[in-house]
Amino acid sequence: MKLAQDTLVVLASDNGGAPHFSDNSPLFNHKSTLWEGGIRVPCLMRWPGTLAKGKVVKQPGITMDLTATFLSLAGGKPAKDRPLDGIDLLPIVTGKQAEATRTFFWRIDRSTRKQKAVRHGSWKYVQDGEYVEMLFDLAADAGERRNLAFRHPEVVRDLKKRLAEWEKEVDSHEKEFIVH
Repeated sequence: MKLAQDTLVVLASDNGGAPHFSDNSPLFNHKSTLWEGGIRVPCLMRWPGTLAKGKVVKQPGITMDLTATFLSLAGGKPAKDRPLDGIDLLPIVTGKQAEATRTFFWRIDRSTRKQKAVRHGSWKYVQDGEYVEMLFDLAADAGERRNLAFRHPEVVRDLKKRLAEWEKEVDSHEKEFIVH
């Protein structure tokens, strides 16, 4: 039916590999953590005639970006009372728009693991447990091996402030689950 030319195919994952079944090198750690080995995954897109074959885009993204991208491709708009968390990636991956500097937030709050992380541009702040705070420049150190917190306390303060503001905003919303 020759649908391949008119079909965007996306392959992605929701988290890093499991500790006993994968090697996330050169990234540190694994699934169920907020280290890059737990959250960074590839996203492969194929759409002949629209996306350049073999092009690599360094734009950080989140799975919710796919929702925004698919909605835009279908000609839809998000509901005004429910804005999307993601952005339409198509203008970036087609080269019609420059890559965007974005801020991403994560947290794990379980009895066995408490982590928080924020990424803005290439800077990433990780709070692992109650006392461990680290800062990484992911552009130079994707494996999160060199803690730069002591060299850049101003970046740590900025990222911690962003994280606190995000947590306050997220926690201010009543938890709502819609079942259809």
